[in-house]
Amino acid sequence: MSKIKIAIAGSSGRMGKTLLENVLLADDLALHAALEHGGSAMLGRDAGEFSGTPSGVKISADVAAALRGADVLIDFTRPEGTLHHLEICRKLGVNMVIGTTGFNAQQK
Repeated sequence: MSKIKIAIAGSSGRMGKTLLENVLLADDLALHAALEHGGSAMLGRDAGEFSGTPSGVKISADVAAALRGADVLIDFTRPEGTLHHLEICRKLGVNMVIGTTGFNAQQK
């Protein structure tokens, strides 16, 4: 059985780091992409640095390119970022799990 290819948005945040660690340890999951906003100092670094386990996946801000080939995006960003990611996931046919909080009534 093939591994589920996971992308994580908000990868350098508290929840993102926890998700990265768990995906890298899971036998049935593969880290496909790690995403951060364009101004992040983490861009280009190995996503596994947070857990001390090199992953070979560089943190990127190019959402559309990073999601190509992913099975699911797990999003723990801000509402504006999540809504942007949702549109890209719809276009690419990528499933999405949203852990973001703080949506206002209009965004819901």
